[in-house]
Amino acid sequence: MILNKRHLFPSFTVILLSLWFVTPENLYADWVYFPYEYNQIYKEKYALELELADIRKQHQNELNRLEEEKKDLQSQIRNLTEDLELEKRNRAKEQDEYSDKLRDYDMRLRSLEKKGTDKERTLAEENRKREEKDRAEIESLKRKLEEKERECLQKEQKLRETYESKMDELKERIRNLEEELANLRKLTKEQKRELERLSEQTKEFEEKLAKEITSGQIRLKRFHNKLIINIDDKISFDSGSSELKPAILPAIEKIREILAAYPENYIVVEGHTDNVPIKTKFRNNWHLSSERALSVLEFILQNKNLNPKNFSSAGYGEHQPIVPNSTKENKALNRRVDIVVIPRATSSLGGNND
Repeated sequence: MILNKRHLFPSFTVILLSLWFVTPENLYADWVYFPYEYNQIYKEKYALELELADIRKQHQNELNRLEEEKKDLQSQIRNLTEDLELEKRNRAKEQDEYSDKLRDYDMRLRSLEKKGTDKERTLAEENRKREEKDRAEIESLKRKLEEKERECLQKEQKLRETYESKMDELKERIRNLEEELANLRKLTKEQKRELERLSEQTKEFEEKLAKEITSGQIRLKRFHNKLIINIDDKISFDSGSSELKPAILPAIEKIREILAAYPENYIVVEGHTDNVPIKTKFRNNWHLSSERALSVLEFILQNKNLNPKNFSSAGYGEHQPIVPNSTKENKALNRRVDIVVIPRATSSLGGNND
């Protein structure tokens, strides 16, 4: 909706008439909104509504995509179930056929045994051997059927686990989006300015660390109220050590130079490990992660333009993984040091969007 002058002038006349009948001691300044103030407030409201609509649209698109994935998984489960039922029916039919053959052989065998001739006894022996062979084939088919059933059950279980995992992921992402929506509604003008500065700072990191990001030494993760700079563990520290390798120092020097240009931010250096117990001079993974975070923090603060009051460090051990510690590659991702940049004005919002 766009306000024009025809709407604004009657409102202003009503305000003047109201002021005429109100005594001075009962008049409060916040009763009166001038047109330019009302326009400014309305523009801010309209911008927030657009931003909220965009987030809702993204949210709905994500729901639609995951719903399609859900339908595809359910279709696969139905197909596997139908294949299993068809295989069971085929095996049952074959078993009935072999049973009929066995009964026929038994009848023929009994008939031959009654005649008692050498030829009949020879035929009876051949029939017995054939019967044993057929029984062996039936047992083999039974084992194959059981193996096929186990494979189908395993595939079905795997599909169910994948489906449940995706549903849990979807619920978590929905919960994060809802928290982000709630936080966006709380933003003040000052916080908006700080978030804009954070966007500028993120762009500067991406430009000056482009080489390190491309090589995998540095990873950037931007959330609505903070920026996380992830330092790759493989080139930062030797296994079980908290001493920085020389190869990572130039990248950290670039980081601290950019941090010095934004003195209003809070900086938290966080250390993380995988869930493999250590056997070094460190007591446990808590100790190792804390010492690694402290090593990065001390190197950053060698820049005297940085205020130590705005910095802190923490060690989380293996207790805040970004992916399950189920594979070698996942464990490598969980071994990391994160430099978390939080604008001062938005620190009160909280909210963990990792």
